[in-house]
Amino acid sequence: MKPTVKELLQLIPHAQTVEVCGWVKTRRNSGNLCFIEVTDGSCLAGIQVVAESDLANYDIEVKHLSTGSSVVVSGKLVESPAKGQKVEVSAKSVELIDRADPALYPLQKKRQSFEFLRSISHLRSRTNALGAVARVRSALSYGVHHFFKERGFFQVHTPIITTS
Repeated sequence: MKPTVKELLQLIPHAQTVEVCGWVKTRRNSGNLCFIEVTDGSCLAGIQVVAESDLANYDIEVKHLSTGSSVVVSGKLVESPAKGQKVEVSAKSVELIDRADPALYPLQKKRQSFEFLRSISHLRSRTNALGAVARVRSALSYGVHHFFKERGFFQVHTPIITTS
């Protein structure tokens, strides 16, 4: 199983080869480098990917990645020289799984209102606020189930009785 972004951010970098799957949150070109923030929803933070211009698909795909595009990145997990993150991935390959059309993809870097997010229920868990809510709900649900399971209880899903 591939490591999550959360797991990668907790590792101590030893230039080990890693593979990370996720969605592009931001992309910034700077000279012969492309800085891509990839997130998978496992935590609030994303992991920075540094792609150099010598990648085979750099000019065709990497340089033009848009927010919401899904990617698989392979590379070395190294200590980040920049402030703000401890580790980053020095990309050996960036595989584009699916490109999100910037004109049609509704989530951008700016903050969206909760009213707007109600209209895109299939994407709202990719936002920071609702992703955090989902992770908290998951932890609380697990805690409650674990509490009762330790004490010998078992869960029963009863049928819902409704009138016709």
